[in-house]
Amino acid sequence: MIKIPLSESQKNKIENIYWDWICKYHIEKLIETIKNDKTMRELVLNGTKDLKAAIKKFLLSDYSELEIIKERIDKIRESNASLKKSTKDFLFARYVNYRNSQAAKIVNILGMTVCPYCNQNHINVVYEKENKVRFWGDLDHFYDKSTYPELVVCLYNMIPVCKVCNQLKSSQKGKLVNPYNCKVKSNIKFRTEFDEKVDLDYLQGKSQNFHITIDKYEATEEDLEEIKLFDLENRYKQLKQNAQEIIIKSRAYDSLYQNQLKKEFELDDEEIMSYIFGYTDNHLNRVLSKFNLDIMNEFINND
Repeated sequence: MIKIPLSESQKNKIENIYWDWICKYHIEKLIETIKNDKTMRELVLNGTKDLKAAIKKFLLSDYSELEIIKERIDKIRESNASLKKSTKDFLFARYVNYRNSQAAKIVNILGMTVCPYCNQNHINVVYEKENKVRFWGDLDHFYDKSTYPELVVCLYNMIPVCKVCNQLKSSQKGKLVNPYNCKVKSNIKFRTEFDEKVDLDYLQGKSQNFHITIDKYEATEEDLEEIKLFDLENRYKQLKQNAQEIIIKSRAYDSLYQNQLKKEFELDDEEIMSYIFGYTDNHLNRVLSKFNLDIMNEFINND
């Protein structure tokens, strides 16, 4: 639902952290493991000869390159070729090490505190003694690690998410868009609605006699899969009080009051609206930011 935008600076930083970790602790054993596994060796080399350079390219493959690699793996499966158990064990052990030692650093640089799949739950980075950081969220393997163990430590296949979404996705299959793919826009949009049996007092913020729904008019196949997979309709329909507060604010903070606040606190139009209604630009550092923005737009535009 929420994309993970990467500036060039962020991209360089997280890739440098990741590759430094590989080179400092794991590269020799990784090279040895790949050399001794024909399937993994052919997948990583892909016609090149410099194994170390090929490993770096493979592990830092972006979302589009990962899709191509995934298709190659599917083709390899047709010939019944598979990884050695020792290779899988090594890669999974490296994943656990990455999860415990590096994930917090990456998430911190990305500036993420909220799950990109639901925008409802925190993914916490906790600072401990001696400036150490610990990541209390989960890492979702976009291409699941049980089916695609070859990709288990590829940087952009590990998506920082909340535990709820990770559990939901691991128990189901669906056609989703990798959150690192910012070229594909999410058309998931929250709104309120009522039926003929419901009074309209909620338009004045006086009641919760309305429903919270997801507008599917412009939703793509991937959007619909995401809504279903992460149970977004059921998870958001409980937020009537949040929506009611936004409705009240849309009426209480009229243009005159907004202008007074902007002048007093030296804020521009976008800043004052984000502070009043509780959203940020990319939604990744504030819970319910996307929901708040959608409901705000519904009532500000209809005011």
